[in-house]
Amino acid sequence: MDIEALERLIKSRRSIRKWKKEMVPDGLLMKAIELGTWAPNGGNFQIWHFVVVKNPKVIEKMAQSVQSMTDKIASWPEAQKWPEETKRFQQNASFFRNAPVCIGVFTREYQSLADKVLLAREPSDKEAQQIFASRRSSPTSVQSVAAAVTTMLLVLHQMGLGAVWLAGPLTAKAEIEKILEVPSGTNLACLVAVGYPDESPQKDRKPVKEVAKFVD
Repeated sequence: MDIEALERLIKSRRSIRKWKKEMVPDGLLMKAIELGTWAPNGGNFQIWHFVVVKNPKVIEKMAQSVQSMTDKIASWPEAQKWPEETKRFQQNASFFRNAPVCIGVFTREYQSLADKVLLAREPSDKEAQQIFASRRSSPTSVQSVAAAVTTMLLVLHQMGLGAVWLAGPLTAKAEIEKILEVPSGTNLACLVAVGYPDESPQKDRKPVKEVAKFVD
């Protein structure tokens, strides 16, 4: 693939939130996950785990748990400071119930040598506390899973499928982990809803000069 073809693939991918009812072949989903696992990851420990859900009753159960938790948050007095945002928050919380497939993306704990040393030293050393806090602000496990999901989204797009990366369902993290019966110590990172697209959203990006700079 030349750079022009790669650029077209990347720039034509969109987050899809409406799908046709057509089912997605298991082979395509497994290939997308397989290629996703070739993403860079911390220490090559490959601490990700994927649960592919095609049963509409299970997807609906997950969606209901997310909607219930969203409605609870929206009912709190603090949410009334942002009425329009709160309304959209509720309206958009569980649209993935209509997806033919929902992939649960999970991670397990990862500790590098630096993490182990800092964890042991943290109680007695303020500098270690600060360094450890910096590392926790963007954990290696999250970065690893994010790389895998990004790769998966591009592969799914190349296959003619439409997907969307969902972090919102983390409001019901414990409930979804229970529904999917994942092992202890396996933590939900996000959901990826997948199907054949039934929309063609168009969104631009900021000029690269606005978001990047060179330091000589």
